[in-house]
Amino acid sequence: GWSQLAAMHCVMLPDLLGLDKFRPPLLEMLARRWQDRCLEVREAAQALLLAELRRIEQAGRKEAIDAWAPYLPQYMDHVISPGVSAEAMQTISTAPDTLGPEAKVQEEEHDLADDDITTGCLSSIPQMKKISTSYEERRKQATAIVLLGVIGAEFGAEIEPPKLLTRPRSSSQIPEGFGLTSGGSNYSLARHTCKALTFLLLQPPSPKLPPHSTIRRTAIDLIGRGFTVWEPYMDVSAVLMGLLELCADAEKQLANITMGLPLSPAADSARSARHALSLIATARPPAFITTIAKEVHRHTALAANTQSQQNMHTTTLARAKGEILRVIEILIEKMPTDVVDLLVEVMDIIMYCLEGSLVKKKGLQECFPAICRFYMVSYYERNHRIAVGARHGSVALYDIRTGKCQTIHGHKGPITAVAFAPDGRYLATYSNTDSHISFWQMNTSLLGSIGMLNSAPQLRCIKTYQVPPVQPASPGSHNALRLARLIWTSNRNVILMAHDGKEHRFMV
Repeated sequence: GWSQLAAMHCVMLPDLLGLDKFRPPLLEMLARRWQDRCLEVREAAQALLLAELRRIEQAGRKEAIDAWAPYLPQYMDHVISPGVSAEAMQTISTAPDTLGPEAKVQEEEHDLADDDITTGCLSSIPQMKKISTSYEERRKQATAIVLLGVIGAEFGAEIEPPKLLTRPRSSSQIPEGFGLTSGGSNYSLARHTCKALTFLLLQPPSPKLPPHSTIRRTAIDLIGRGFTVWEPYMDVSAVLMGLLELCADAEKQLANITMGLPLSPAADSARSARHALSLIATARPPAFITTIAKEVHRHTALAANTQSQQNMHTTTLARAKGEILRVIEILIEKMPTDVVDLLVEVMDIIMYCLEGSLVKKKGLQECFPAICRFYMVSYYERNHRIAVGARHGSVALYDIRTGKCQTIHGHKGPITAVAFAPDGRYLATYSNTDSHISFWQMNTSLLGSIGMLNSAPQLRCIKTYQVPPVQPASPGSHNALRLARLIWTSNRNVILMAHDGKEHRFMV
């Protein structure tokens, strides 16, 4: 319905009337409604704004960029960096006494506003140029952030830095258009827009920027839509953690929503953050997986070092486990090749998010079936071990009881399949690239099974056979992930089953 409205209003109507009679919808009015509290208005505004931006083409978008760029608030680079101490943060962010008259002005004039989009364009941030703090000015800043954010997110190529020589730029100049539009100046506009968006996402709630204000939600939405454009200028880790924090309780908030009623502000933020996370993860799977895996490692290292465990389960990462698993599941579904490239990192994240006791009770297949679709993953129930074959030929062996992981280098190329023997004494690994199948004996001595001998390798290679390589069904096809699987027929016999039905039998 909305796309039909957009087509009629921005395509058929101008054709019918002729451009001299056609009055285009006002970009700024639509921008202010980009995240309207009423979902219908919001969706209509988004459809119309995007259709209008397409209709005016690059030249029109350049005009819009040049018209609104001067209003973009320029936040200092260091506001967002996660290393900033709390005191520094307080001095940078609005001092409470400056809120006085301005907040009042806002209350008086608020009924003029068509939404609360202005809250949150903090005007007393140290600016590069002095800006007046009138209500109108703040409203323009908010509109500039939205419009430039939308153009950046949807027409990303237009805000790439130009490949021309940069000329020195005096600080009094406003940032000139995004990329191509800025005859050789620097790429500052993309950077400033990204800074403004991340600032709005990460700034702690205050009277000026309530936790679930429209402008904050708009920033969340635009960060998700234009992630590939903003990524070079942002601290990906801080942004992902900020989004996870917002949807840590999404299940609870979104569960009790009555159809047709407006969302509560908190549920609305959770819904936007959840959507942004899915968009970011599918746009750049490696960035998402490696960032979350780094956070998991940092977190587990911290947990191991701190004597006091009380504060550990209140962290964002721990609260958002369900949300992280939801995104990983989407990635396995939509981008399996990217997941396989980083399978060990993905497994680290899954192991962190799943409760060990639950996996021991129910098994991996029941706790997180998606990951078991890969032939490079095998779970052995009796001693609660998981083997994961990695891209660089190594095998990661996870022990669910201790939470430890060991890496064994076994092959020269990516591992195609792994499987534990029924009695758990052997692990078979196969790599199609180096055409070898290897058998590893599990260390089942008493100490090893207690996990005392962490220094002693838990696996040793006892046999290796050469196998003719399996050809994929079609070059570069998706089933590179499903070339061959290992099936144990008894404790000592295994079949290597190729995707074309050919079988090779081996005995340990």
